[in-house]
Amino acid sequence: MLWLIIILLIIALVVFITLYFISSREIKGINDQLELINNSQTNSKILLSFSNRKLERLAQKININLEEKQKTEIEYKRMDKELRQAIANMSHDFRTPLTSIIGYLQLIEDGKTPEEEKKQYIDIVKKRGSALQLLIESFYDMSRLEAKEYKFDLKPVNLYSIMCDLIASFYNDFKGKGIEPTLDISESVLMVIADEGGVRRILSNLIQNMLRYGDKYVLISLKQQKGRVITVFQNDAPTLSQEDLPHLFERFFTADRTRSGKSTGLGLAITKELVEQMGHNITPELIEGKLSIMIEWKT
Repeated sequence: MLWLIIILLIIALVVFITLYFISSREIKGINDQLELINNSQTNSKILLSFSNRKLERLAQKININLEEKQKTEIEYKRMDKELRQAIANMSHDFRTPLTSIIGYLQLIEDGKTPEEEKKQYIDIVKKRGSALQLLIESFYDMSRLEAKEYKFDLKPVNLYSIMCDLIASFYNDFKGKGIEPTLDISESVLMVIADEGGVRRILSNLIQNMLRYGDKYVLISLKQQKGRVITVFQNDAPTLSQEDLPHLFERFFTADRTRSGKSTGLGLAITKELVEQMGHNITPELIEGKLSIMIEWKT
């Protein structure tokens, strides 16, 4: 009986030592794999060669942390790339009017420039300065919107009245481009819950976008459908493609890929933020070379 007990104890000791060495080897293997993963920046996971419930749980938790780490690194790289692109775009957008202002100031200071030309150059400098001020305000507004710091005074708003007022204010701009806008505006639409200043900014941005990119065809529509108020801004957009459409409301996106100074690309991004933060929906559509931006306003 004593010998049996001794044999069982020896077997138990051997099993314990074996499990200890196997577990130690697995822990070392986990450590080596972690070191390799961290040094090589791979997407590998921790693998076990020996089945052990506790070690499996440990490996599972480590793999979850590795996945989160990889997601964080991908997001960081995306944000870093976006920030670098934003800085590059901002530099370009600021440099264009500043270069123009500096150039005209040098001409104004030139003693050989006639007084009549100096007056023209001063007017140009004022316009470039106003454009630069507007650009700075756009950057500021975009940062406030993205930080959810933009304050809205939500109350019933008459879209018909605001839209007629804005269309009239842009009449000379349309006339200057030789565009006769097609208007399909219903007077008997419900009031919508929104911030009036925000609505004016939204509609102005969309009209300016139509003026900037539209050539001959422009349609502005205001209708009521099943308790919702729908506005549509449509213009010809020959340079826009279906691949561009998902990026239309991104900061600094512009169909003018050479960034020739026609647009900063912030207008539509600000428009989308204003619409959605007031609780409404905005969607773009491109059919047969015509871009439609539709806003569904909640009443």
